[in-house]
Amino acid sequence: MKRLLLLLLAILNAACGPSEPVAKEPVWGKQPCEHCAMLLSEKEHGAQVLTLDDDRLYFDDLGCLVAWMDAHPNATRAQWVRASDAQTWVPLAKAGFAPAKHTPMDFGFVATAKPGTVTWQQVTEAVRAKLRAK
Repeated sequence: MKRLLLLLLAILNAACGPSEPVAKEPVWGKQPCEHCAMLLSEKEHGAQVLTLDDDRLYFDDLGCLVAWMDAHPNATRAQWVRASDAQTWVPLAKAGFAPAKHTPMDFGFVATAKPGTVTWQQVTEAVRAKLRAK
């Protein structure tokens, strides 16, 4: 009977398949940014990735996310940004972006849940240009 129950559980688990990864809240004010090591304190600027090894990494600025992703291409299976207009995590591919006067590392962009005024490509190009200028 026990074997039958275990077999049934294994079949049910296989039938459901792997679930889609979801964003998780960091410990705000205690979690360091993976790129710059500054503590994440401003929710409207947060970002996170889930690596292929199932490590969850957090970022305090979209620019830090860009820099890390450039240094680790194809290393993630999911990415999220914190939408400043909705105070929720949005998959990177579904987010909009807009210029911002203040961001933790002064890269100057925020994510939005609605279509933004700039594309992710424009954000990455601006961040890369700023990093080259340093």
